[in-house]
Amino acid sequence: MSISTSPPKKKVSEQQIEAVVNKGGKTTVESKSESADLNSTKSIKLIMTVDEMEKIKELRDKRPARSRSRKISISVHDWVIEAVQEKIERERRKYSVQ
Repeated sequence: MSISTSPPKKKVSEQQIEAVVNKGGKTTVESKSESADLNSTKSIKLIMTVDEMEKIKELRDKRPARSRSRKISISVHDWVIEAVQEKIERERRKYSVQ
């Protein structure tokens, strides 16, 4: 087995290094201002206990179905979104926030 030597390294001047460092760059994804579109969606991870989830499912199942063909009246996801919206509305009225 023969061992080859690596190619000779090219000397880089301090000026070339500084030019690369100072050049800057862009992110791979252009970021938008958070306030640019208030109706855009944002995803969050929601962690809750098994007991909390079971209570939500129990409450959801007590709600009458919108039609006779559907057994489940509302999804857990929609139930949580509805609960958050109700909480926002209560807090908004409580603290007089528009």
